[in-house]
Amino acid sequence: MPHRSQPSRPPLSGRALFVALALLLPLATACGDEEPIEKPGPVGPQADAGGQDASTASPDASCAGATCDAGTIFVPPDAGPGDGGATDGGATDGGATDGGAPDAGPDVLLPLPVDLSAPSELLVRSDGSAVLRVGVERHEGFTGPVTLAVRGLPSEVFVADRSVSADTNAAALVVSVSGRVGPGTRLDATLVATAEGRSTSRPLRMLVAGPSFALDPTFPVVPLGWTDASRFVGVQPDGKLLTAHAIASGSFPRGDGFVLERHHADGVPDLTFGMLGTVTHPRPAVARLLAFKSLPTGGSLVAGTAADCHDYENAPPCTLLVSRLLASGMLDTSFGDQGVASARFNVNPRSNVKLLADEAGRVSLVLSYYDAAQEGADVYAAQRWEADGRPVAGFGTEGRVTFALPASEQRFDQLNEAIQRKDGGIVIAVTLFDSSDSGRHGLGFVGMNGATGATSWSMVSNSSLHRGVISDGRGRFVSLVLASAPNFDLTVQWYDENGSRVSTGSTYPMPPRLLAVGSASELFFDDAGTPYTVGRVEGGGGEAVVRFTRQGVVDLGFGINGLVRLDSRLTSVSGFIREPNGCLLARTYPEPGLVRFWP
Repeated sequence: MPHRSQPSRPPLSGRALFVALALLLPLATACGDEEPIEKPGPVGPQADAGGQDASTASPDASCAGATCDAGTIFVPPDAGPGDGGATDGGATDGGATDGGAPDAGPDVLLPLPVDLSAPSELLVRSDGSAVLRVGVERHEGFTGPVTLAVRGLPSEVFVADRSVSADTNAAALVVSVSGRVGPGTRLDATLVATAEGRSTSRPLRMLVAGPSFALDPTFPVVPLGWTDASRFVGVQPDGKLLTAHAIASGSFPRGDGFVLERHHADGVPDLTFGMLGTVTHPRPAVARLLAFKSLPTGGSLVAGTAADCHDYENAPPCTLLVSRLLASGMLDTSFGDQGVASARFNVNPRSNVKLLADEAGRVSLVLSYYDAAQEGADVYAAQRWEADGRPVAGFGTEGRVTFALPASEQRFDQLNEAIQRKDGGIVIAVTLFDSSDSGRHGLGFVGMNGATGATSWSMVSNSSLHRGVISDGRGRFVSLVLASAPNFDLTVQWYDENGSRVSTGSTYPMPPRLLAVGSASELFFDDAGTPYTVGRVEGGGGEAVVRFTRQGVVDLGFGINGLVRLDSRLTSVSGFIREPNGCLLARTYPEPGLVRFWP
């Protein structure tokens, strides 16, 4: 029976040799004896979910970086003709780069070397306009023109782009707001500068205001409860509100310290400040606060009395404590004794204590007191410390200067304001009132030499009563003057930093009296330095504001017949503070305690 032949089998020794070669082949490849098999490169983006790859597909909207309508793919200029756009750090040179960034894509442009400066918050009236002033500082060799623009605003707000020439470092943009944007609205935008295809930017905030001296309906967001007169309020350079008050003690006059609180401009507590917006200082053991001052650095000064200042019967020496605080609310330990400097005076000071600080960091405390040891004289004094809290050498005795009013000037007097001149001298404005003789009312000035503390006295006596004196922030004293009977005209007078009267020009007609006699007692200013006052309307009608001209008389062109009436709910308004954006804060009693007016 024929049978099918079987395939021949290799000898046993041949099979062993074949297995050995199969095992050695991967080892040889790994050691470099043979070239490894090149793996396929990454697959390019697909034209669609199941079609050809990008190198063969017809162009569509997905071809980034390509000339889609011509069907050609853009290849960077530095890509080799045969490497498909590979970098020069590829397989051809062992993978080493040339020390720079990968050059397969377009270059990333550096920011424009320009610094922009602008107000932290621009105030613009609803259905009105405002000027946004921008500073342009070029650096890193860039000297060309730039274009300014504001981006991110709603359609109800319009700002035209502005070109700034190469030789100009400032510009003004006009911001217009529609009446559809209500007062109290805050708008966040971006100020952008562009040139040569590069740009730089900074955030910009706008606040939409209502009519002049109308209340901001959005302030405060939460009730503040600041009706206590012992609370001091200040505004920091960034617009945040900083307040200080003594810790209520259960065993008066023992001092338990003071508390700082910081709030955002809308009244919401700043939770990044201390413990949920509050910093408590049991040291120094302040029993009563006397003065508070915000500093340009964001820090502050707090002056208060220790417990030994409250024995009014025996009038023992009184210790005054001045604390310097950092922007964080903590004591500045580089000042005095761990942040606190102290001074002892003969008796407890009277009201209107002032704190002064100069560019060198020196701190001055200005006060007045009644000293029985000097035959009942009214004494005006200043204590000055260096930036580190040491008494200033050469200024009086251990940094203290005192001046007793002459016996001929002993009447009702009050410290109103103090200015520190650029030469370091201090000038104190003192109002004088004589209840028995209206012809002896007056305004006096105590001068203290900045180097030696040598004192001087000058004054003007007349029948007009100086109701209040304040600094205008420009190195001048401004006094609110009430004339004698029968007219009781209300005017304003300016005095320079030495106490000399500043002329306001020729004579002028006196307008009729608008405010009730004696109801106006303080001045405040707008950002142009124009003075205003507030009081009760003559004949009833609530509180109102009047404005003064450069000649010092009431401006009848302001508001309606020279008056702007305040909200009818307000019965007492005082202590005006101007915010960086131009708004005005004022204390009220009773509630709400603190209000904001549109300028």
